[in-house]
Amino acid sequence: MARQRITIEDVARAAGVSRQTVTRAMKDMAEISPATRQRVLDAAEELGYRPSRFASNLASSQRSHAIGLVIASFRNPYYTELAAEVLDIATARGWQVVVCSREQGTDLELISTLAGQVDAILGYFVAPEQASLASAARGVPVVMFERTAAVPGLHSVDLDFEHGIEALLTELRNRGASRFGLIESDTATEPGPYQPTERRRAYEKLAGPGSLDSIVLAEESMRGGADGFQRLWNDSPGLDAVLVFNDLMAMGAVHGAQALGVSIPDDVRIVGIDGLSLGSVTTPSLSTLSIDRLALAKTAAGIVDTLLETQDAGPHESIVRTVTPQPLWRESA
Repeated sequence: MARQRITIEDVARAAGVSRQTVTRAMKDMAEISPATRQRVLDAAEELGYRPSRFASNLASSQRSHAIGLVIASFRNPYYTELAAEVLDIATARGWQVVVCSREQGTDLELISTLAGQVDAILGYFVAPEQASLASAARGVPVVMFERTAAVPGLHSVDLDFEHGIEALLTELRNRGASRFGLIESDTATEPGPYQPTERRRAYEKLAGPGSLDSIVLAEESMRGGADGFQRLWNDSPGLDAVLVFNDLMAMGAVHGAQALGVSIPDDVRIVGIDGLSLGSVTTPSLSTLSIDRLALAKTAAGIVDTLLETQDAGPHESIVRTVTPQPLWRESA
């Protein structure tokens, strides 16, 4: 369970003053005596109270809002494209954006740091305990991508991979494919031990029993995709379609296939997941299950809008929205 957030009322009660007096003390206003101010500050320190920037911004229309965005890596163009969409949406609303990546620290470290700077935090988080994320945020709302929120104060924009992959596999079958394989990321659930991703779970449910043995784990990189394809091709002869965890790995898989003399799409169809614009200029151009980054950014911003409108500075019941990826067909499939 998430730790109960200490409120301004708790500080006022402990110091034996009014809420307004706490506000004046925290803002170092002149209307109260030095002794009263010190008593309030001592009570706040003892309780572990920190003012919510989210709440104070709501109270002042003259102050712009700020959001934090946490991405997994600046090296993966999917996340930089998503960041660009978030920046565009935020700019249109007059919001400031602080962008960081999990290469700079753990989920809890990044959230804790951002909580003192912004009004809401968006991002990709893998810390196993959602309650720990909420606790680190200290009352600042957090909107997670690709992970269903289940703790007050956390919200999410889910990706419906099941329906997206179902549409993808249906069309692949219509195009003549019957034996599927999957190249899965071996690092997507770090820092904890490997756990099957939502993409793999959807694939296993929909690809059919004959495809469950045709799964390999590979490093989440182009090199990993190439290595993963070559191992999969050698271990599972007869595959005619391969789904890859993301587009970056899928581009590597195309390279790995070409190095083996495997023709795409004549011998095997290769499909990524992401919808990177870069995939349109590869040879062959990359078919993909496209994730609408603009829709993700708009949906996340809409959740933040709702929180601003409700003027709720404390933990809020989880808001969950869903975006469904759609197949984008190019030359590789």
